[in-house]
Amino acid sequence: MICPHCAAEMPEISSFCPACGLAVRAAEDLTAGDVKDALLGAAAYLTVVPAVVLLAVPALRRSPFVRFHAWQSVFFAAAAAVLGLALRLLFVILSILPLLGFLLAWLLIGVGAIAVAVTWVVLVVKAAQGHGYELPVIGPLAARVAQQGYPH
Repeated sequence: MICPHCAAEMPEISSFCPACGLAVRAAEDLTAGDVKDALLGAAAYLTVVPAVVLLAVPALRRSPFVRFHAWQSVFFAAAAAVLGLALRLLFVILSILPLLGFLLAWLLIGVGAIAVAVTWVVLVVKAAQGHGYELPVIGPLAARVAQQGYPH
């Protein structure tokens, strides 16, 4: 097997290239077939509604790339909602502390909001470019769910 990134020779069972260290599976499996797939993958991240529509319409869910991004969008929205609830709880707890508690609470809310927004922009841009960018915890779960029940 040849690494698609650096063209180094590597064993057939490798998931990562021993020369450059990049994931081989993401470069092979999670790329857009055409511009339409890339745009549909990016549209999946606009809100949860387009992702659900992409998963519901049989003609649109045929592409593994679109299915992956639609599922990752759904899981990202759920994770962002859980993060929002956790930050709200921490805000209440930190607001009770005197002096720096209220400042730390607002700082925590701001950092969390910026992190979610930057991650969302990266996901949209990567999908529009035709790349299958997997988030650390959510990505493998989305890839697994997107592959279930669909012939390869």
